[in-house]
Amino acid sequence: MRPINIWVVEDDAGFRRTLRSLLDMHERMHCSRVFPSCIEMFDALKSEEHPNLILMDLGLPGMDGVEGIRKLTQIAPDVAVVVITVFREKVKVLEALDAGATGYLLKTATGAEIVDGIEQVFAGGAALSPDVAKIVLDEMRKAPTRDSFKLSAREIEVLEHLAMDLSVKEIADRLGISRRTAAFHLENIYRKLQVQSQSGAVAKALRSGII
Repeated sequence: MRPINIWVVEDDAGFRRTLRSLLDMHERMHCSRVFPSCIEMFDALKSEEHPNLILMDLGLPGMDGVEGIRKLTQIAPDVAVVVITVFREKVKVLEALDAGATGYLLKTATGAEIVDGIEQVFAGGAALSPDVAKIVLDEMRKAPTRDSFKLSAREIEVLEHLAMDLSVKEIADRLGISRRTAAFHLENIYRKLQVQSQSGAVAKALRSGII
C-alpha cells in the first residue's frame, strides 16, 4: 500500500520541520512537499502530482487558509484538507469547515492526535480537536430551514450519524444498508447542502436546524 502523500502549508519554518519529521516517521505517511504560503502551493499543483492530503495553517501570508481551501476545492476537489492552526474561535472553525476542510486540528494537538486525525479522514471520518468538536456540536440552531434543502428522511438519518463522527462503513452498518448506498446518500447530501466535506455538512446542518 502506498503511503499517504501529504503536503504541508505553514509559514512557521520550525513548525513546518516538526510536522514533516512527524509525518515521515509514520510508515503509512510521507510528507513530500512543504510550503510557506498557499501561493507557492498552488504553483506546485499546476505541474506536480497532487497529494492525497494537505495540512494547512489559516494565518498565512498573501492568501489566508480559508481562501486557499475554497480555491483548492474548485481546482483539486479530490485533495483532502486538514486545518492545523492556533485559531479556536467559532467563526474561524465554521468558515474553514464550510469552505471544504475535512478536519480542524489545533496546534496544541499531540503528534499522535495529528496522525490519528489524518487516519480518521482516510477512514471516511473527520479530524476535529476536542475543543473544535464541541464548537460544532454546540452551534446554535438559530434559523431552522429544514425543508429548504429537500433532504429525505434517510438523508437526515445519515446526517445525524455523520454528526457522531462515524465513517461511511459505520453509518452503513448502523442503518442496515450497503456501503455503496450510504456513499450515495452522502453524495446527495453534499450536493443539496452545497458543501464539499463531512465536516462542512455537519456544520451547515447544525446551523440550519436540520439535526
